[in-house]
Amino acid sequence: MAYGGDGMSGEVAVLGAGMHPWGKWGRGFVEYGVVAARAALADAGVDWRDVGSVVGADTVRAGYPGYVAGATFAKALGWQGARVTSVYAACASGAQAINAARAQ
Repeated sequence: MAYGGDGMSGEVAVLGAGMHPWGKWGRGFVEYGVVAARAALADAGVDWRDVGSVVGADTVRAGYPGYVAGATFAKALGWQGARVTSVYAACASGAQAINAARAQ
């Protein structure tokens, strides 16, 4: 979870981090992402209702679609009116998602 402050400086601070159970496959990408997002929110001490922007990164790994767009995450978390962005940049999707969040 990243926070860009007033949006003027372009700086990003990572407030919290979350991870799904590593190597425990058998569920969809969205479910794992929601687990990680909720853990990051809890780690940061931020309520989901206070989040103003969601940025999702789309990718494909080993032929399996990892389609977890910002809108998919927002819906799964219970969209509350936050701005939603999705990026796709193959292996650089995560870095581009952080850059998109910083730009907002």
